Amino acid sequence: MPLVELDHVDKQYSLGKTTVHAVEDVSLTFDRGEFATIAGPSGSGKTTVLNLIGCIDLPTDGEVRIDGESTSGLSDAERTDLRLHTLGFIFQSFNLIDVLDVYQNVEFPLLLQGELSSDVRRERVETIVDRVGLLEHIDHRPNELSGGQRQRVAIARALVTYPQIVLADEPTANLDTDTGRTILDLMAEINQTEETTFIFSSHDPNIIERGDRVIRLVDGRIDDDTRS
Repeated sequence: MPLVELDHVDKQYSLGKTTVHAVEDVSLTFDRGEFATIAGPSGSGKTTVLNLIGCIDLPTDGEVRIDGESTSGLSDAERTDLRLHTLGFIFQSFNLIDVLDVYQNVEFPLLLQGELSSDVRRERVETIVDRVGLLEHIDHRPNELSGGQRQRVAIARALVTYPQIVLADEPTANLDTDTGRTILDLMAEINQTEETTFIFSSHDPNIIERGDRVIRLVDGRIDDDTRS
């Protein structure tokens, strides 16, 4: 069974009297351990597809299934639980909490889960922060970090819950080329060692070249789906 399925998915938005078709008749499946990129120009529907997989949004028509279960049939609480336990998000704008330091930002999803003791949380946080190379900055706040360091914090936060799926929206958009490659190396390593499924939304050629699969969207429709 595929880990992620999109079955003839449409997503429409109303802007006044105009209906915008962000995604039209998209059918895709993703298996465990894929390192896939959804590519296309701005406005092609890349981020919409990620938001649909991540339960940030729901389809207008069609069905999204995670591990065989339709997300549309879940309650708000169940969708929140899915985001907390199965999904990790990496946003291009980082979405870090400015008043919290690195440790607290990374710990935050574990606090929301409410399942681990403080000692277990500390061990988990320090391990993943060390893995992204930021242990010496663990007590720094986001405004004391470079863009690449902040992105590493965002990656650590996405991975600290050991998600099955990581959704990364333009994760290198705000980074220089060398930092972007270093971060891609880290995510590729985690993909290989943990069999974490990574689904990127990007038009960065470095990400597109690294993936084992590239899905190209044009005007909300699948134009090409190629596996390497």
